[in-house]
Parts: sequence; C-alpha cells; structure tokens
Amino acid sequence: MRPVLEEPDHRLVHSDRRGHRRHRRGRHDQQRQLSGALALSVYRLQNPTRAYAWGSVSHIPRMLGRPLTGEPVAEMWIGAHPAAPSVLPDGRTLDEHIRKDPVATLGPDVARRFGDRLPFLMKLLASGEPLSLQVHPTSERARIRFEEQEAADIPLHAPERSYQDRSHKPELIYALTRFEGLAGFRDPARTAVILRGLGLPWLDAIATRLESAASPFQEMRAVVTELLATPEPLLSHRLEQVRVSALAAEQRLHATTAGRRDRSRDPSAVERESIRVYAALPALIERYPHDAGVLVTLLLNHVVLAAGEAMFIDAGVIHAYTSGFGVEVMASSDNVLRAGLTPKHVDVPELLEITNFTPIPPPLWLPSAGGEGAARFRPPVAEFQLFVGRSELLEASGTGPRAVLVLEGTLRAVTATETLSLKQGEVLFVGHRHGELRLEGNARVAVASVPI
Repeated sequence: MRPVLEEPDHRLVHSDRRGHRRHRRGRHDQQRQLSGALALSVYRLQNPTRAYAWGSVSHIPRMLGRPLTGEPVAEMWIGAHPAAPSVLPDGRTLDEHIRKDPVATLGPDVARRFGDRLPFLMKLLASGEPLSLQVHPTSERARIRFEEQEAADIPLHAPERSYQDRSHKPELIYALTRFEGLAGFRDPARTAVILRGLGLPWLDAIATRLESAASPFQEMRAVVTELLATPEPLLSHRLEQVRVSALAAEQRLHATTAGRRDRSRDPSAVERESIRVYAALPALIERYPHDAGVLVTLLLNHVVLAAGEAMFIDAGVIHAYTSGFGVEVMASSDNVLRAGLTPKHVDVPELLEITNFTPIPPPLWLPSAGGEGAARFRPPVAEFQLFVGRSELLEASGTGPRAVLVLEGTLRAVTATETLSLKQGEVLFVGHRHGELRLEGNARVAVASVPI
C-alpha cells in the first residue's frame, strides 16, 4: 500500500517564506547598521592647544595654517586625557566616546589591559624657552601618591597638588626640527671637566666629589640635594658667578677650538658639550636669577637631536626640554614633579624621592624598524609606539586605536560610507572596529598606537 501524502498547507509555506524574507531583511539591516557603526569609528579630531609661556610663537600656528599673533603656543594635545580631550565632529569628547563602548573603540585586548581609557597621549610640542626641570613617577608611586592626595581632600587642580592621576608618564620626543634638551645625569668624569672649566672653587670641589665617589648614585643625590637647598643670598651670588664665568669660558673654548678640523667629527667630545652648556647658562640665569634648578642643569646631559631623531624619557629621569619642535607621545598622564625653571608648583622633597640619580648616556632612542621614508619607535612601555613616515607605508588594516597626525601634504581616508580629506596639522582617529579603510594621498604622517 502506497503511503498517503498529505497535501501541503500553503498558508504555512507562505508564512515560512515571509518569515525567511523578514529574516533576510533583518540580517541585511543589521549588516548595514554594523557597517555604518564601523565606518563611524573613523573621525577627524579637533585638538586643543596650550598657550604656556615657554611655547614658540610660530611652530604650531604654522603647522595648523593659522596666523601668527605673537602669542606663544606650546602644545597641541591629541587624545582623551580628561584635562584636555580631543573633540569629535558631533561635539562629543574622545574620552566620552571611548567610555560609551571601549571594546569597540579600543579593541578587547587594549580594553582589558587599560579599561575604558585611551592609554596614550600624543602632542605637538614647540619650545621657545626652557620647560621646567622635572621628573615623572613610576606607576606604583603615582597610584600610591594619588590615593594619598585624594584621601587628604586636596582639590585635583590645586597648585600644591603634584599627582593628577594614577599613571606613570614615560614619553618619547621625535624631533621635527633641531631639538635641544637636558636629560639624565651625565657621566661624572665629563661633568667634572665641565664644572672645572668655569673656574669657580666651589664647583671644583663638587667636581672632585663626583670623580672620587665610591657610589656615584649616592654622591649625585647628595650634590643635587645640597644645590637645591642653597639659601639666599648665596644662591643669587653663585648664579651670577656662574653667568659671568660661562661667558668667559665659552669665548675661551671657541678660541682654542677654532680652525680645528676634527672638532665636529666626534659627537661625544666633552669640548662640544661644554660649549653648549656654557652658551645656554647666561640666558637661563637671566630668566631665573633666583632658581637653584639652574645649578642642577650643570650635571645633566645636554642632548641635541637633529630632525628625525628621538629620545625616550623613562620614569625617574630628570629632564628639561630647552628649544625646538617635535611630536611627543606618552602614557596618558599629567603627573609632573618639578625642581625649578618654572613659576608652577615645585615639590623638591617628592622629586628627590622619585629621581634616578645613576649617571646615564644621553637617552637617544633609535627606531626598531623602518626603511626609506619610515621609522617605527617602540620603547619598553605597554602604552604606546610611534610610526613616522609616508602614508602609503602605513598599514590601514591594523587593530587597536590609532591617532594619525598629518605632518606634510594631504591624506584621504576612504571608508565604506565617506571620504575624509585631511591636510597638514589635522588628525584622524581610527578606532579598533573601523570597518573598511583605505588611506590615499601624498602625506607624511605621525601615528601613535598601542603595541599589540
């Protein structure tokens, strides 16, 4: 007997088909929404500038195509630090955007490690005069001291407050022009030569102490502590002595080295550093005639970067940038302990606690990778790395958040839904889930990102 076949219920068939069509439409709508959301993870940023007194009147305005007003512009901040976050086209700040969906914006790995905050901060930094003599803390020190100041109810922006957040602040500066700074304690033997060149008995005594010390670390700490505690009116008297002696010493060295062919061949020659130190001292003393921090600068490496070179400042390294224009990238923090060369809050006891007094070479940092027209700098920190080079060499499909600063030329960022055109000085933020992205144009860019 043949089985009886039931006649199909056409109402159910039509219902199934309608359900299938609704499912397909829903899936396509979901894909379109997802595509739009991904495309909107690419934004042109508006970035705040800082008009600190030490800033250059020309470098940043020219980069941004703005008129020169004669007013200093020291920094442009690119990132999500709550003190001055970048702003999206719809008016939201970047830190607000990240907090809304940190996994989508930062990526699961970065969000797991750093929470709902962008771990790096990039800046344009333009120094027309010396920055403060300063040191940054370790993460552990920052966390402990921040919690202590919170418990003491010291307002976050109070002048006497030293810790603004719980993070360390390692930083790398990439020179766009000749860039000069002071960084780390110099080798004691070289420092002794520079101190004796000034011909002052009290500096000769310090030179002898540094040369003969069984523990350079401990002796350097003792010398710095004593210099920063120099009382008035002795401090002003000694600074004037140094100013007059530096003028004479520079002239004397120029006269003895004039015409020597080999003078420029050895970048480590102590004579060359001596000339730079002596040349910088008179203007520094005229600007800070009662500041003991000037005396501490005699002990530091005088670092000169050519355009395209970089140096890395880790926690505990005392430093002060003195002139030049560069791209700076750092952990997103504003923790700065100052010893002098500033009208801002100076916290010498805390600075002495966190400073590394071990002498080091100038902290130059070479690119870990690169090639013609490109360089990638990856210092030993988890928060940031820096790429500088032609935009066509940049990998557009990378993961994690990135900030792309146009240094020269024009850049087009093409997504699934729009094309963004950027010119010199403008910044593109690329979130982790950015969807389809293509970078076009003839541009030189600086890109901050998180090492993965």
